[in-house]
Amino acid sequence: MGMVGLLTEKAFDYSINEIIKAKNTDEKELEYTVAYTFPESNVVALSLQRKKPIKPILVKVGDDIEGRAWDMFERTPNTFSTSEHYLSATESRVATAFDKYSKIKPLIDSDDIELYIKGDLSRKSFDAYAELANIAPQSLYNYLNQYLAFGSHPLALLPLKYLCGTNRKLPLNIEEAEAKRAKRGGNFIGAKGDSDEYLRRDATQEDIERIKKFIKKYLSRVSDHKYTSLHSEFCQHFCYSTTVVYGHKERYLDFRKFISIDQFIYHFDKHVDWNKWAELKTSVKAVQNNQDIKRGKAQENSIGPSDTYEIDATTLNIYVVSRINSRGKYTDKEVLGRPYLYFVVDTFSGMIVGYCITFKRGVSAVKQALYNAFTNKVDFCARYGIQIDEEDWPCQHVCVRLFCDRGGEYTTTLYDDMLAADLLLETITFSISYLSKRKGTVEVNFDSQDKILFQRLEGSVKPDPAKDAVHPSNFAIHDIDSLNRLIIESILSFNRQRMNHTRLQSFDVFEGVKPTPLALWNKHISKRMAGGNRQPKKLVMYAMLEQEEAKVSLDGILISSSELLYRTSHKGFQEWQQEIGFRGQAKPSIKVRINKDDPRYAWYLSEKFGPEIIEFTLASHDERFEDLTAEEIKQQKQIEKQRMSINRKDRRMANVALQASIAEERELSNENTSTRPPDRKGIVAGIQENFKQAQKSENARDVIETRRVFGSSAIDSSADDLDTPSSNSEGGSDD
Repeated sequence: MGMVGLLTEKAFDYSINEIIKAKNTDEKELEYTVAYTFPESNVVALSLQRKKPIKPILVKVGDDIEGRAWDMFERTPNTFSTSEHYLSATESRVATAFDKYSKIKPLIDSDDIELYIKGDLSRKSFDAYAELANIAPQSLYNYLNQYLAFGSHPLALLPLKYLCGTNRKLPLNIEEAEAKRAKRGGNFIGAKGDSDEYLRRDATQEDIERIKKFIKKYLSRVSDHKYTSLHSEFCQHFCYSTTVVYGHKERYLDFRKFISIDQFIYHFDKHVDWNKWAELKTSVKAVQNNQDIKRGKAQENSIGPSDTYEIDATTLNIYVVSRINSRGKYTDKEVLGRPYLYFVVDTFSGMIVGYCITFKRGVSAVKQALYNAFTNKVDFCARYGIQIDEEDWPCQHVCVRLFCDRGGEYTTTLYDDMLAADLLLETITFSISYLSKRKGTVEVNFDSQDKILFQRLEGSVKPDPAKDAVHPSNFAIHDIDSLNRLIIESILSFNRQRMNHTRLQSFDVFEGVKPTPLALWNKHISKRMAGGNRQPKKLVMYAMLEQEEAKVSLDGILISSSELLYRTSHKGFQEWQQEIGFRGQAKPSIKVRINKDDPRYAWYLSEKFGPEIIEFTLASHDERFEDLTAEEIKQQKQIEKQRMSINRKDRRMANVALQASIAEERELSNENTSTRPPDRKGIVAGIQENFKQAQKSENARDVIETRRVFGSSAIDSSADDLDTPSSNSEGGSDD
């Protein structure tokens, strides 16, 4: 307790809105308003005038006021009507004040205002007043306290912006700032702080422009985005000047340019683009996935089954082994690595319409998944020993729109080829970069399949494994065929049983349609899509091949991109070749289809020769390229050109230069094709080599399947050497 002043001998004569302020000039900010009086107990309720007034305090006349003796204060009449606060009234500010007043009026007009000041009003009652005013309890608390502190009048609720200097125009430069400071008595604006007063100065418009320039030019380059680090970077670029000392230029911190970290933070926050800054601090991917505004259901833009398909890929969290033992009956199977899983999902129903598990990545893998989505599944499932009816997985429709991310495998040429083959695929839509939730229908399937299926298998990659854990490839027992059997069973179960009520349409509820993908597909494929767009398997296969331009001559057809020559035994095409040669016509161009992963064959479809797809085989003098991919052929031809050039220019040094060139090209080829450093050793290096061999075997099987669909009678006997039937009961079946 402090000193107690002498009690007044007069009767209680305090009135509401009377001012009690400190006599000491150093404490002029201590100015209280008498908000309420209690004459019977000789007590006054005092509200401190501040930027954000708080609840009034109860003080007995003559007692201390918050630790200060009563006689340190004096009583004065209020001057609210002439105060800067009341004179700041404008039409809009007055409207704001009266709107706030209407919120607190029910409480002020009731007897509960006395209970509130005494502290006896229950929280439940106070919240009821806030609910009646349709505002938060904290807002009611702020409005009420401001009303009591500044005169208990509606205009007391005028915005208090003038107290913190908002909308105050900054001086143009430091000279103008110094002139304004001298005019107002040598005081700086803002908190004094603990720094030397020599370093303090008011912020100027020039400072704002320098901060804007820092944000535009340097913010994207900084490595640390803490405010202290940003302030240091700002000072390094904008707060130094140069001077000449003994003929040499030296930099020094110019205190006329220097601003405090508090000033920097305040103006930096006002002018920085918060979304862009968040991307710089984390990443575009993190911002768009975690902070982006939600935009409703993905299926809203799909009118029915097969209208929109979503496609995406992921690396499976499981290691697989070869289907057969490579070096004998009692030898362990080779670990091939972690294959890729491509899913194609119907947006409207949530149906998984197609998939592929593959060692390849890129356009060829995308086409393999789409071919599975666009064709009948009965024969496909039978390949893995699973017998189904067409009604169990009725998806064999070409979509109207394909929705995918911006991965490198989703090229525009892929869809140009499909359109050229008359699949009636209308458009391709790309999602925003890094924003996986825009393809939520397919993304959620990856997550569920990993948790329900792959994490339960031997050889699976666990999340956050221990550092000393045994490498999961040591436990791998599943091959591609067994994974296909498991994923087919999982897809059939998912399409038949998984429920999502949000996908139901209004009439579906009345008609009792189950909210499963299969039920929704069967219900709406005819009703909304008129049966959908089905195409012959041969045409779909043809559309999935790469389109290339070729020149027709008497000797065969020459593919422009690879400069490989192909020949055919098709009688009609041979007659056309002879006709061109005899007439001496210019070599015409045709559009043929090839598999860039296996250049042994090319195919051609034209109305000139009827519905038959003509097959071409690689000419004998180009057969050295038959085991290479398109990229490897390009590199090999480049090496050959370099060899010829070296031989022509300097025959005597040909051997030495040739060996150097070959070694250089070999290193370049390894860098371009390998996904891991070439010097990687141990278990991972062995798996990588096995992965490449599996890719080559898969490419060869794809070509065999293509020729089978096109009805080619001659199948290479060499294909039988790719895989030998396994004695294991779960051995692979040749495609």
